Amino acid sequence: MCASAYLGDGSALCRVLGRYKMLVDTRDDDVSAHLLLDGFWELWVTRALLGLVRPGMVCVDVGAHLGYYSLLMADLAGPGGQVHAFEPNAALRGRLTRSAAINGFDAMIQAHPWPLSDRDGVAVRLVVPPGRPGGGHIQPAEASLSRAGSAVLHTRRLDGFAEIPRVDVVKIDAEASEQAIWRGMRGLIGQGRPLCVLLEFAAARYPDPDAFLGELTQEGFSLELADPRHGLRAVSRAEVLAAPAARDQMLVLRR
Repeated sequence: MCASAYLGDGSALCRVLGRYKMLVDTRDDDVSAHLLLDGFWELWVTRALLGLVRPGMVCVDVGAHLGYYSLLMADLAGPGGQVHAFEPNAALRGRLTRSAAINGFDAMIQAHPWPLSDRDGVAVRLVVPPGRPGGGHIQPAEASLSRAGSAVLHTRRLDGFAEIPRVDVVKIDAEASEQAIWRGMRGLIGQGRPLCVLLEFAAARYPDPDAFLGELTQEGFSLELADPRHGLRAVSRAEVLAAPAARDQMLVLRR
């Protein structure tokens, strides 16, 4: 079912998961290349989401990239659900928005341009490695003066959006901003509602990774791992910290 059509100007339309049509960047040798050649991305995370998102849920995709998970969440949540996709990279966000419309999800998926953090209004710049738009990360604006071509953006807290009064499933993949984003959704966490958070964790990104894991497991959250080989399974803090510090691990927190 994997197929693609080149549209010109570095864009292609490809069939993903045998079901969705997605606009990708043919100059991207990372996520877009996998979608073009395989028709899927991170199958272990994809499978985890299939078992977590239910009709009518409100979902948030932080670091939405081209919208692969946003489309999947929208389909699973159905017409009664909502998806809020946060992607500060304007080029990626434009393709995400067009893909949502192509698949009939434009009324369900709302794309937001703000980088998320633990404070509102902090000036930052988005730094994107060549050929890897998915590796974009934010830096303080004053520390990025040499990157004159990148626009100044301003951070927001996830719990500060009036249009997102509650959430059911949140996916966070934000290249070292995960801890700040978690702290910026404390208002939503503090509601005490059932909640599932998928968070990409790499110990090397955080000053005190064990303390961060402690934050993640507070307030009744269980700790699981979306394991590439064994699927979704329970995991201990010690096991997470025993992995190579630079390895990305998709943790699943549920209560």
